[in-house]
Amino acid sequence: MNIVNVTALAIATLLIGGCADTPLADADFGESVRQMVQAQTLDPAAASNPPALAPAITDGARLEKALEIYRQDVAKGIAEVKQPVVFEIGSKQ
Repeated sequence: MNIVNVTALAIATLLIGGCADTPLADADFGESVRQMVQAQTLDPAAASNPPALAPAITDGARLEKALEIYRQDVAKGIAEVKQPVVFEIGSKQ
C-alpha cells in the first residue's frame, strides 16, 4: 500500500472511532421547546378549558377596519390570459 492509502485509512478509522460513542439524540430531546412554549403561554390551562362562546365585548371600530381590509384583499374576479402560454422543451434546430 502506498502512503496515501494508509493515511486515508488511518483518518477514516479515527473519524469512525470518534463518532462511535456519540448518542444520536439526548434523553430530553425537545424539552427546551416545550419549556419555551409553556413560558410564553399566558394561561397554560386555557387549552384544556376553552370558553363556550367568543367574548361578548369588542371594539366595533377595530372589527369594521378588519372587515374592510378583508374585503380589499379578496380577489376581484378571474383575470384572463390575453396571450397563449407556450412551453418549449429542448432546443429548436
